[in-house]
Amino acid sequence: MDTTTCPDCGEIAEVLWRAVMDSTDGPVEHSKILCLNRHWFLLPTASLERSTPAAQPRTERQPVPLQHW
Repeated sequence: MDTTTCPDCGEIAEVLWRAVMDSTDGPVEHSKILCLNRHWFLLPTASLERSTPAAQPRTERQPVPLQHW
């Protein structure tokens, strides 16, 4: 599984598929990605950030303490 970072929320995102599309500058490879928050994008593959579990460990979310009034 190929992963990257969601450009919208920063969560981990899976690369669902890749395809080469024509452009005025010649063929460009694009990737469709889907993140954990269900955001999806179709972007040029060259613009994706590479992430691997060893290179970018996922940080755990910390609970927010409740405020008592």
